[in-house]
Amino acid sequence: MSIGNKIRNYRQQANMNISKLCEITDLSPGFISQVENDKVSLSLESLKKIASALKIPIKNFLEEELFQPELVRKDFRPKIKLSEGPEIEVLSAAFGRQLQVLMVDLPSGYQAGNSTHTHEGEEFITVLLGKVKITQGDFVSILEEGDSVHLDSTYPHLCQNVEETPAKVIIALTPPSLLPICKITE
Repeated sequence: MSIGNKIRNYRQQANMNISKLCEITDLSPGFISQVENDKVSLSLESLKKIASALKIPIKNFLEEELFQPELVRKDFRPKIKLSEGPEIEVLSAAFGRQLQVLMVDLPSGYQAGNSTHTHEGEEFITVLLGKVKITQGDFVSILEEGDSVHLDSTYPHLCQNVEETPAKVIIALTPPSLLPICKITE
């Protein structure tokens, strides 16, 4: 689909007429009409104005196709086993996405990460079962079931099960930093 068609579709989905789009972007009605009908090209600056007015990320206009939803069935999740650590289930699409979501069962006393554990991006952890201690620099907190934390993973951090019972956490990483290189076979 052309950029012009995408602009028209997003504008119509937002219930916005050309006049309102022109008012917000300071572009002329004739120009917007020509763009939507693929009669003229538009500058990156004009596209930024239109994307902002429609509240649509600019990449949505530039990508040839949005990625298709990828279903991951619970019985077919990739599983990772790293050395002596717990099994990690990959809940998200395996490759090629900006987000990776993992589910980890943490045995009693198990510590994920250490004083030097870092990776690019951000990390989000939520506790499904048990209690875990999150440490990053001077920040130390006990998370209970339902609690979550969002952190900058470029700084050393760790997640530790401090209880005598297992804990279960969901971890979201962006960008993905844990690849299923050691897939467990059934």
